Amino acid sequence: MTMVHRRFLPDRLRPRVPRHRSSRRFLVPVVVLVVGLLIAPLWTVKSVEVLGGEVVPESVTTSLEGLVGHLVPVLELGWLHQVAAAWPAATEVRVHLELPGSVVVEIYPESPRGSAPVGAGWHAVAADGRLAGPLDEPHPPRLVGFRRPTDRRLAFSVARRLAAASGGEVVAVRQVTPADYRVGLLFDEGRRASVHVLPKGTAAEAAWCALVTDGGVMVDWADLRWPHRMVLKADRTNTRLVRVLREAA
Repeated sequence: MTMVHRRFLPDRLRPRVPRHRSSRRFLVPVVVLVVGLLIAPLWTVKSVEVLGGEVVPESVTTSLEGLVGHLVPVLELGWLHQVAAAWPAATEVRVHLELPGSVVVEIYPESPRGSAPVGAGWHAVAADGRLAGPLDEPHPPRLVGFRRPTDRRLAFSVARRLAAASGGEVVAVRQVTPADYRVGLLFDEGRRASVHVLPKGTAAEAAWCALVTDGGVMVDWADLRWPHRMVLKADRTNTRLVRVLREAA
């Protein structure tokens, strides 16, 4: 038989046996968990401040303010952002947490590019044709008779075209029919004109705009829907208009 010596190295050369620290490693997370459970009830939402709440319905503001008392660690700021940004009138939303427990929701309205009648009042119209919240008074241009955002976007394009070509300010665009837009224009010294145009414009429209800008001719009403004909209505004493038309003929 062969005897195996348990000690084949002296004590000074024998490797040290590591001490077990599993108990300490287990203790640390337990302590952290206990402390967290004790502190969590104290770390709650103390206040919710909604800036620009008039942009969204009152029910949205009430819902946001109802977060008081919720635990801050489980608060989803992204969800709050979606709730406020879901409304067309809110063009920009910022949500941030101010420690220890104040939630601030900032809602910025979109500047109206025009207005449209809704019920007995007026709503702002965004650049993409969406309705963007109620207004105290109409904002030019007033878009009347346009029900869809795509139609309102087309009305904006007509308004920009006439404003650039005639030098006047478009104050209103009304859809009489899908092929007949009545546009109200305001010029210097309070002069006004109402013209009928097509959505894509005509040669008659271009000629009328040239008369207004080059010759300073003003008419009260004009039908510019025809390719090579314009129908004008003006004061008979407007001798300048008569002279310009005779020269053009």
